[in-house]
Amino acid sequence: MPPVTYDLYFWPSGAAEDVVELADRLAEEEADVLAPDPRVLAFRADLLRRWPDLADRIEPWHGDLEWRLPAGRTDLAERYVLLTLPYGWHGTHDLPVLAARYGLDCYDPQGG
Repeated sequence: MPPVTYDLYFWPSGAAEDVVELADRLAEEEADVLAPDPRVLAFRADLLRRWPDLADRIEPWHGDLEWRLPAGRTDLAERYVLLTLPYGWHGTHDLPVLAARYGLDCYDPQGG
């Protein structure tokens, strides 16, 4: 049986009035409602520097994953970050704090 996972979404603070709707759209790579923001790429770079193991768990595709073939759109990395993490992943509690430093909201669709 594969490990149980959960998703966390990150986007620029205040970008969504309806976070549930936005997360649903991002799950389908419909991110045109979000403007590109350099803070998202900076956050993503910091995530991968601190936790290189997240390279297998981060979306959307970006050049920082050059070894991995794109599995979808390649123009969304400046708009949002989606992490699919196994339950019990060691850095979960640090992620919202780090996101706030970059001016990003963190949304957990499992917990609202």
